[in-house]
Amino acid sequence: MIILRIPRKVDSKDLRDFILLQVKKLRKNRRHKYIQLRGEVAYSENSVYFIFEPYALELAFALSLYLKCQKHSIPCILEKSKPIDLSSIPRDALKAAEVWAERKLPRKYYKLRDISI
Repeated sequence: MIILRIPRKVDSKDLRDFILLQVKKLRKNRRHKYIQLRGEVAYSENSVYFIFEPYALELAFALSLYLKCQKHSIPCILEKSKPIDLSSIPRDALKAAEVWAERKLPRKYYKLRDISI
């Protein structure tokens, strides 16, 4: 399992709008005809957890959220049932994450859906 933990507040700044936007993006991509992400969202008092199955496309989506958090200086944790070393991630998944963080995912990355990590 791939787990991304995002805090609900950073320095008394509420991240509700940012988190809701990411949840909306996940739900849209779960319904997408070709992508069909396999992931769930869990809420706790202090954090929001995005939980994904261990496939490359799901990893790319989790990484895209991770990169957005870094861009906004939000301290989040990306784990694969334990912390993930970014250097051990397949190059294709990392490239897809960088593209996905900025815009819609191109079709050429849909093949990552079938690659197990």
